[in-house]
Amino acid sequence: MQEVAGYEITINDLFNSPPKTENVHNDNFNSSAGYDYISFERNDQEGIYENVDEFSKPKVFSKKYCCIFLAVLALAILVAVSIILLLVLPKHSHRTVWATTSRTASESTSTFTTTKIPITTTIKTSRTAPDSTHTSTTTKIPITTTTQIFTQTSEKTSRNFEETTVARTTVASGTSIKTTYTTARFPTTTSTSDTSCNSTIFPSTFLFAYSNDLLSETVLDTFNKFSSYLKHYSWFGSVRFDIETIDIQFHKGDANPTIANNLPDPNQGFQNSKIGSNVFDVIEKFFSNTQAPVCGSIICILLKRYPNESDISRLVSLIRYHHAIVHVMTSATPSGGSQSKAMYSVASKTNGMGMVEYDENFPDAIDWLPLFSAPYPIYAATIQVSGSGTKTFPDFYSPSARMYWVGITYQDHVPIDSFQYLKFCLTNHQGNASFSVSSRDLSYWDDGNYFCQPSWLMNVYYKITLDYNYLGGDMQHLQFRIYTITPNSNWLPYSD
Repeated sequence: MQEVAGYEITINDLFNSPPKTENVHNDNFNSSAGYDYISFERNDQEGIYENVDEFSKPKVFSKKYCCIFLAVLALAILVAVSIILLLVLPKHSHRTVWATTSRTASESTSTFTTTKIPITTTIKTSRTAPDSTHTSTTTKIPITTTTQIFTQTSEKTSRNFEETTVARTTVASGTSIKTTYTTARFPTTTSTSDTSCNSTIFPSTFLFAYSNDLLSETVLDTFNKFSSYLKHYSWFGSVRFDIETIDIQFHKGDANPTIANNLPDPNQGFQNSKIGSNVFDVIEKFFSNTQAPVCGSIICILLKRYPNESDISRLVSLIRYHHAIVHVMTSATPSGGSQSKAMYSVASKTNGMGMVEYDENFPDAIDWLPLFSAPYPIYAATIQVSGSGTKTFPDFYSPSARMYWVGITYQDHVPIDSFQYLKFCLTNHQGNASFSVSSRDLSYWDDGNYFCQPSWLMNVYYKITLDYNYLGGDMQHLQFRIYTITPNSNWLPYSD
């Protein structure tokens, strides 16, 4: 039963008699109760004129028909009122019924499974800035050789950092963390809808791509720094780009002769700084090769020349389709091209790192990337910040108590002109960890934009916050990643 405009009505009232209320309708019907309706039965009317003379008949007839007229008029008014009520009130009530109809939303559910995966205790570590802080409190170190890894099958969502609105509708699997990223104002995940590429070979293929515009010693020294770790991958590919003809070579053994015989040659490179890099072509050609597997591959790019293309959507889709990761080390002194942040964005959208370094520091910086000992991303967020403040991230679930590799870019370009300070805090009831860097640490990190640190984390949920301080109002796109030594049983959704 609903109350509308002073009436109490039910659904049956809408289709039967006019709605009635205790006050309004009694008044309406009582207004006609004072009329004496003429009875037309013969017994009551016999001899009505017998005692009336001919001079009084017009007066009697006048009174009689006046009463009849008033009675008929009253009935007509009642009928009219009833019709009006029937026509008007149902419409009003109909609108009310629709107004009470609300949307129905089903709560999304996640399915969790557990899998036992062996763990190891070795990890390649990197130097740590002397002024950077890392605190870690633990209560217990596991001594078992196996651990349960928590996996989550979830609907992929993506949200704009500032507006918190759903941006995509594709679905895929996440793993090991609360990685739908639906908390706070942060979004950080997107994913590929492809299910045909589920890499079962770990490790897969590693591609080392380098610009012809770099010095030969820079490329050779950088390669030699990590060449001993190539045994971690089943296939190794190498390619020199920013030349007319791109030739990717794949190996399953020693790749040193190939690199040594294919060092940069200025005579083969682009002679005009306005020509953009053809690094996009390298990535597309790699994924179209029929020699080495590309599903779950890792690509490391030494970039000297910027591409001229600004639209990276097709390239990103291709990389995500194959569940690959792209790390880019961009020269702080580019040789040409126009789109300085295109490849940084590619790294951001494929759970990779986008380092910007000076050429002479490439050999040292390559050792800081999560390429070998802990190459598998388990948490990835890309953040936009300006000015100063604090941001809250989705929780991170550590699938096992072990050492993890944390990578952070604190600016998306060099020189470092606006960065002052940032600190990531991971907190839980068993212990906390923090990762901080300030402008006074930049010389230790070779004045680049990248900071990394190994960290022991417990098998718990961590709340993550970021405190930051930048000069000016320019927006900075930061990358925050946690990598592990154990492959995920399901592919981690990509961060935008």
